[in-house]
Amino acid sequence: MFKQFFILIFTTFIINSTLMAKQKPTLIFYCGITMVKPIKQMAKIIEEKYNCNIKISQGGSKDLYDALKYSKKGDLYLPGSDSYRIKNKKDSLIIDSAFIGYNQAAIFVEKNNPLKIKDLEAFVNSMNSSILCNPNSGSIGKMTKKIFLAYKGEDFFNEAYDNAIEIGTDSRNLNRSLIEKRTNITINWKATAMWNENSKHIDVIEIDEKYAPKKRLEINLLSFSKNKKIAKAFMEFAKSKQGQQIMKEYGF
Repeated sequence: MFKQFFILIFTTFIINSTLMAKQKPTLIFYCGITMVKPIKQMAKIIEEKYNCNIKISQGGSKDLYDALKYSKKGDLYLPGSDSYRIKNKKDSLIIDSAFIGYNQAAIFVEKNNPLKIKDLEAFVNSMNSSILCNPNSGSIGKMTKKIFLAYKGEDFFNEAYDNAIEIGTDSRNLNRSLIEKRTNITINWKATAMWNENSKHIDVIEIDEKYAPKKRLEINLLSFSKNKKIAKAFMEFAKSKQGQQIMKEYGF
């Protein structure tokens, strides 16, 4: 009798737990790899406050946009540059946005810069082993192309990419190549050099802002979001004083 009662109670608990889990809203956040760390920290706060789950889909900014456009599922999108919002405005998939900070590109070299690299000319020097991001995938690849074109035009852009020994897909891939010493120079988003796993391996060389302007970071609300109230709350938190402090902790 006791055993049957225990089974009944246990079964009821499982059923109720399952129902509660099903009722718990789940948000999908498409996030460029460079911004994943602060967004994960904010997500934990929002999950606790609004009793929800937040799944973060990370990758190159263009790949993420292509995925959300195809699936028509998800709630928020944060690319590495607001150019993705502007370029894709015609699709009407983004209905609101919140400015949360800036991204800026820089030259990344080995710690203490043993090769004494000074500027962008290093990318056409065959003595250097460079990795550059694919200009058609990640936001840093798109930015790298803009930098080279602004610096010396299409010939320099082509020469720099021809000289690269690796073509990467995103900011994490670029940093890993330097840390593993497969290459010794790249262009990447400056904030990633400040992360604990990267800072002891990488030094940053600034690029003149006329070639590498600051890029706005904006969280975008998707038109097909099924959790707009919580999504908007996330956006508001990200631009609040507490959210901005989290962004600064990660170099933004």
